[in-house]
Amino acid sequence: MRVLLLSPVPPPIGGIASWTLNITQYYAENDNLAIDLIHQNTAMRYRSVTRRGIFNRVITGIGDSLRVVGAFLVFLFKYKPDVIHLTSSASLGLIKDLCISLLARIFCFPIVIHYRFGRIPEICASNSMEWRILRLVTFLCSAAIVLDEQSYQTLRKSGLKGVYKIPNPISLYVESLVLKNNNSFAQYGQSRFNVIFVGHVVRNKGVYELVHACSLINNIEELTLIGPYEQEIREELLNISADSKLNIKFTGSLCVESVLNKMAKATLLVLPSYSEGFPNVIIEAMAMKCPVVATNVGAIADILAINSSSPAGLVVEPRNIQALVESISIIAYDIKLSDRLRQSAFIRVNENYTLKVVCDQYETLWESVK
Repeated sequence: MRVLLLSPVPPPIGGIASWTLNITQYYAENDNLAIDLIHQNTAMRYRSVTRRGIFNRVITGIGDSLRVVGAFLVFLFKYKPDVIHLTSSASLGLIKDLCISLLARIFCFPIVIHYRFGRIPEICASNSMEWRILRLVTFLCSAAIVLDEQSYQTLRKSGLKGVYKIPNPISLYVESLVLKNNNSFAQYGQSRFNVIFVGHVVRNKGVYELVHACSLINNIEELTLIGPYEQEIREELLNISADSKLNIKFTGSLCVESVLNKMAKATLLVLPSYSEGFPNVIIEAMAMKCPVVATNVGAIADILAINSSSPAGLVVEPRNIQALVESISIIAYDIKLSDRLRQSAFIRVNENYTLKVVCDQYETLWESVK
């Protein structure tokens, strides 16, 4: 089966790009699988991911979209795929998705739209133009993949069919660490703690609330922010913590190996985003047995099995500084709870988020729509 995958790869870094690398590597290293995966890179070339100005988003977004759609037509008639798999981050990118799904429908190529974000319930509630376009794109496609239960229920209740919930996988490299169980882990019971964040250092990732919360906890020795950042945001975050003893370390982007190593040695990882889809950083932290505190958005509650008898982390509501303070403190000081969370997380990753488990679900869906 020939599958045309339209998805970004780094640069810039990000959750969708990391997922793309995982999927392409898996099929490249498994020649025995009956899948011929052809990849078209849809990464932004012109727009910065850390600058959010309207000019940057609209003008450069148009240039990126025209380039991607043009390349898609070339790939379509060159390779004549059995199935098209299109990843989507919504927002202004839905215009590009609409063009691609229309072209696929016109030329009778089955297409699966893969929504890589967790805002679908909010978009639906707003009944905005974004929702109307998203609904039309979903209707035009042969099937749609979402990452969380709320998005699944929202699309189903709106009358759309062919909607599936499939999680993200961990990478082959992380999977090798899970299988070998050869990573070192943080030592609990210490008097000083280190907290890490991994992602774009921007406001909607909750980094302002995170810095404020960590500034209120006396025993946090260091907060490490891993990911790209703008200088003005760095200065604003340092000003928030100026009256505390908190040491904030900005690393910029790091290689996967370095990030995983920091996870393995951290007291906990905190991801206080306002919105997420299925953040790979959480399942990577789970694989490294690094306890997680995150906001209850997107698929995070599902990933951490919050409503089960063996949760793999703690969740708080977005923008709630006091809840962050309490949850971070609980994990840092409660040794038994920390041990339970990291062990539950490790088991859950191994059972649900390996590449084979997830890709088997993709293949079943591709086969059903081709």
